[in-house]
Amino acid sequence: IGEEGLQPLMDVPLYGRVATMELWRPAGQIQDMLFISTERFKFCIIAYDTTTKEIVTRANGDISDRTGRPAEVGQLGIVDPEHRMIGLHLYDGLFKVIPTSPSGHLREAFNMRLEELQVLDVVFLHRAPKPTLALLYKDAKELRHLKTYTIELKEKDLRPGPWNQSNLESGASTLVALPFGGVLVLGEFSITYLSGSTFKTLSVDFACIKAVGKVDREGKRWLLGDHHGYLKILVITLGERYEVLSLSLEKLG
Repeated sequence: IGEEGLQPLMDVPLYGRVATMELWRPAGQIQDMLFISTERFKFCIIAYDTTTKEIVTRANGDISDRTGRPAEVGQLGIVDPEHRMIGLHLYDGLFKVIPTSPSGHLREAFNMRLEELQVLDVVFLHRAPKPTLALLYKDAKELRHLKTYTIELKEKDLRPGPWNQSNLESGASTLVALPFGGVLVLGEFSITYLSGSTFKTLSVDFACIKAVGKVDREGKRWLLGDHHGYLKILVITLGERYEVLSLSLEKLG
């Protein structure tokens, strides 16, 4: 970052069309790496070598399956906040897990069956003793719901999670996992915070949120970009025990 803002360091060619891109920092590392998957179901983890000042590939491979229908919403890639695994929703009815060792090395991937065939978004929850998914999906009647699952690595299976929420806004499309626990559900007319029995909703003017970015480390402020090109900032007010008290939205321009 210079006086005039962000300055480019280098351009790196990628031989594929990027489908997902997530930051990845294994335990004990002081520098983020980048997990990338492509539309042809290839993946790589790249890092910046500060000594040679070059981009290096730490891992790569194939994440395709012989059977399965590619997910209608496209690929979804997520990273567990505790860096225990990388999760991928690539095909309808399947969730792929790439476990990692304590040192950060990737282990053999495996698939788990999902009951929900029309997944819209998925995130890993923070502050969970076991890797826990929050899944936004729609049913055969086009109603939208949120369901949580815990991942049992030894059994390579999904178990019912700590809480669920039925009948969300019909335009709900995006989930944002919060560092202090719980999840935001971004819809066209509302923004909702969910965490077990806690439920806070903020009504907003119609907008389709296309981009989300965390402003502060605590996750109390989020930058939102909508389909009109407007930027807004969402502020989450917390209590002494990090319980959510209120949500507010301010338009930046």
